[in-house]
Amino acid sequence: MNRRLNAVPEQVTILVHGIWMQGALMRVMGKMLEARGFRTHSVSYDFLKYSPAENAHALFAEIRQLGARRINLVGHSLGGIVILHLLHEHPELAIDKVVLIGSPVKGSYVARRIYDAPLLRPLLGRSVEKGLLGGAPDFTAGRPLGIITGRGKLGITALLYPTGDDSDGVVRESETLIENATDRVNLPMSHSTMIFSRKCTDYIARFLTQGRFTE
Repeated sequence: MNRRLNAVPEQVTILVHGIWMQGALMRVMGKMLEARGFRTHSVSYDFLKYSPAENAHALFAEIRQLGARRINLVGHSLGGIVILHLLHEHPELAIDKVVLIGSPVKGSYVARRIYDAPLLRPLLGRSVEKGLLGGAPDFTAGRPLGIITGRGKLGITALLYPTGDDSDGVVRESETLIENATDRVNLPMSHSTMIFSRKCTDYIARFLTQGRFTE
């Protein structure tokens, strides 16, 4: 994990990246949210060396260090699974709202295809442990949860492992389903482009403000 805030804030929105990424990439979205009045903090974790549950423990330690009275959580892809582990292990945390972006909480078809190829399997590291191959904890109700999915087809993964029309090119809509989610929105963009999108950020800001994507 990285980047500590210098002062103790009232509320912080923590951004958790996906697989094959680092927290620095989430700073693009962080800056857009900050322009909308939110204070943000991007984290990094090692999906090769540590499981989603172990990365959730590290995230918990960083949240404790921040000392904010209220926390929002925004997770992209595997980052959403790390967040589910965090909420499962630490229900006492003062989490206000949660947004998951293209998170395959039910397991990933693409990850399964990669895992089944022995030469490619190391690329997934330990993200498969109660993570990308399924087994992530259920979401416990009690706080607003928003789910953002896409329907774009950009990227080499979409070419190598077609996921069908009902996907963002990497994650299928059915893989993101959580029954007790507060709201959902599907955007015309691909898996990775969502975290760089002003439109996607607008929906996140709206949810963090009012607990719904629609006005």
